[in-house]
Amino acid sequence: MSKLLSILKRYIPERFRGRRFLLDQYHFDLTSFEGDVSDWVNKFPISQQNVEIYFALAELFRRRGEFDKAVSVHEALAKANLEGHSLSEITLEIAQDYYAAGVLGHAEELLVRALEDADEGLSRQAFRLWLAILESEQDWQRAVELVEQYGIAGSGGLRLANLYCEYVQQVRRQKSASALNKIIRKASRLGVSARAEMLAAELATEQNQLGLAISIYRELLLKDPRRINLVLVPMRHLSTVHGSLDSFSRFMKQLYRRHPSVRILDVLLDQNLTSNQTLTDDLDTDVEKQLQEGDSESVLQYWLAKQPSVVKESILPLMPALKKNFLDSADDHLCIECGFHSEKMVWLCPQCGSWETLYSRYELKIEQKLKKAT
Repeated sequence: MSKLLSILKRYIPERFRGRRFLLDQYHFDLTSFEGDVSDWVNKFPISQQNVEIYFALAELFRRRGEFDKAVSVHEALAKANLEGHSLSEITLEIAQDYYAAGVLGHAEELLVRALEDADEGLSRQAFRLWLAILESEQDWQRAVELVEQYGIAGSGGLRLANLYCEYVQQVRRQKSASALNKIIRKASRLGVSARAEMLAAELATEQNQLGLAISIYRELLLKDPRRINLVLVPMRHLSTVHGSLDSFSRFMKQLYRRHPSVRILDVLLDQNLTSNQTLTDDLDTDVEKQLQEGDSESVLQYWLAKQPSVVKESILPLMPALKKNFLDSADDHLCIECGFHSEKMVWLCPQCGSWETLYSRYELKIEQKLKKAT
């Protein structure tokens, strides 16, 4: 009997450690389990007195990867039909067993029932689990339909907006332009997603609506100038093709006053060199400031062009070392929720699962400087 009733403590959930349970006439510590689940249940029928230990046992099996045993215990609990433990609650537990085992089809079948029959709290749990299944399967259309039907989960509108974006990316080559626009408009109407605006601008560009694309990019930067590293290159290119570079330069000068990123200054310097115009005094002063930061090759080259040859000759040997600190080489993306960092821009943080929380580390630094100055 002692062998049958021992469970290795390292597998027991924290809340069950150091507790003693009553089963039939025996008191014991929950530490391990060996044998067949049906034999255990037949020998010690489930009752109000021991139901807690059976839930703990099922959780233990799930953690150990013995999913068939976890399902068996939960099914036995469902058959016991004990007061205080609804069928919906246990159905959700079985769905989690199947989900952990990777048997997603069975999990979905059970979650349909839980969503329709359970109380609000359990329905919310079922909803989150089902959405996680659809996301893992990259079934974006059904994920969108699920959220539209049962409500917005977790990250709220931001999560739904990104589900729309994932769906658009998945069917971009199959669906018509009008169908794609209809989907992305739903994401844009939520008003919370930079990614949705970026995708809307890309679709407008593909449909040769350059003025609309430029307008979308402008609105995005006015809402969140930290996204300048993603928007600047396509917006400048569109403005060149569209013949609206003067308007682009004016807008960038205004944005620079709000968010003095060296990326914007680089573009303004290049625009001035191209048009053979003299840089305004305030921007000339900013060149000196940005030069001290050492983030931009364009700023350094602009400054060197105005220096005597002896200065240029002294700086040139240092260029390989200096380039390592320029944004093109040194900048990465940081998640503002959990601190995860990535060289590539990703919309979903792989560490904490948050949408649109990765930003250019440099642009975040600019924002922090502005906050300290106010």
